[in-house]
Amino acid sequence: MAHSIQIATIHVGALNNGLRPGFKIPSGYGGITVLAAQIFQAAAGTAAFNLVDLGTAGTAVSGTIATLGSAVFVANTPQDLTVSTAYVAEGRYVGVEETNVGTGNAVTECYVEFLNAK
Repeated sequence: MAHSIQIATIHVGALNNGLRPGFKIPSGYGGITVLAAQIFQAAAGTAAFNLVDLGTAGTAVSGTIATLGSAVFVANTPQDLTVSTAYVAEGRYVGVEETNVGTGNAVTECYVEFLNAK
């Protein structure tokens, strides 16, 4: 049976050297498989972002799902993250980490494309 691609938007906002929880994967669905992720900023700037597994509490990084590294953003132009660990188990939070290279713009969003289950 084919699965439909789902898209979630995490509103990151201005973030410097911190975490922003995005969504919790509900129990009973078998987790998710991340296909792709992009970061968008409405203004130019430099920042480094990771899409992260924030565990079952949503407060600390327990794994990295996708990375961007240090990037120079052009206003209104999404940057692709590189997915390294696609599967995230149910009951866990997915969020965004800025790794103190710069600061996310006030209008910063992360788009996550995924499938339910493995």
